Amino acid sequence: MEAPHSDTSSGASEFSDAVTSHKRWFKSVLGLGALEAKLWVASSAQLLALMCGVIFLLLTTWLLIIATTAVVAWSYGFSLIGIFLSATLVTLLSAIVLMYLVKRTLNNMNFSRTLDAIIPVEEE
Repeated sequence: MEAPHSDTSSGASEFSDAVTSHKRWFKSVLGLGALEAKLWVASSAQLLALMCGVIFLLLTTWLLIIATTAVVAWSYGFSLIGIFLSATLVTLLSAIVLMYLVKRTLNNMNFSRTLDAIIPVEEE
């Protein structure tokens, strides 16, 4: 009578070992995911800082181009009011072009294709 009882306890022991093994595996997978997330966040922060530097340099360059053009126009005798109005118009047009590019990019950021690929919608 004791043989079946020992089979049951060894089966329970094997099941317990399997559960423990799967728990360890799952914990290592989650740990790897957490480590990957930490690396991604650190890299993203570094990328954001570098992009802020690039934006600052590009903005400074743009302002220097406008200032240089204004100085050249001033040296050729253009009126100061005309130079300022032209610089304002160029800056305003640049902002409009950038806003158009932002809107176009936002419209292209459509996640419905990914969602449809994951959860297909049944058409009637």
